[in-house]
Amino acid sequence: MVRLVKGILIECDPDARVVLLDLNSKEEGNRQFIIEDLDSTHLFIKADDLGRIQAALDKEFESTVYEVDQPAK
Repeated sequence: MVRLVKGILIECDPDARVVLLDLNSKEEGNRQFIIEDLDSTHLFIKADDLGRIQAALDKEFESTVYEVDQPAK
């Protein structure tokens, strides 16, 4: 049986790829979004999940940003 899935080729840096692979591994069954891990900078993902993936990636990167307090003048 052949199953067709609409996908998108994305290019990302290796750090973002690691985050996406980790997010994908936390998903269960049909919620996994990576169709194929092509190389260190390219992933083929489900087109329908692009918005959800972008939001999750933004949330992940925002949680790792640290603000430095300015010293009082």
